[in-house]
Amino acid sequence: MTSYSLDTDTVTKLLKKHPGNQRVLDRFRKEIRRNSLFIMCPVVFYEIRRELVIKNAVAQLTAFEKLAEAMVWKEFNAAIWERASSLWAALRSRGRSHQDADVLITTHALEYGAVIVTGNVKHFQDTGARVEDWNQ
Repeated sequence: MTSYSLDTDTVTKLLKKHPGNQRVLDRFRKEIRRNSLFIMCPVVFYEIRRELVIKNAVAQLTAFEKLAEAMVWKEFNAAIWERASSLWAALRSRGRSHQDADVLITTHALEYGAVIVTGNVKHFQDTGARVEDWNQ
């Protein structure tokens, strides 16, 4: 069974009813039928929820809460925080600057053996994480 960690952009595509998001939605449904495991990263939860709250997007917030409930919540532990700080330092020392959120999403996925699903593949380059782009 494959485990997936959906990046913020992917969750957004699942929530928005837009024809351009159909590939992502189709692949998500396929993985559900395959009994793939979906892990909720707390950073992604925060990024999505804060935007929906500020926009007062009640329908999307309700849909997001249902989606989040169906996923397995995995907390950050000390090992993830240690790995994140080491990864950030290693990337920085090689001249690669990554956003803190992306480093945290990466180390969370690595800790739990999940593939990161994102349309922003470049955000996760050189991190050692397995990444898939369901837009293609």
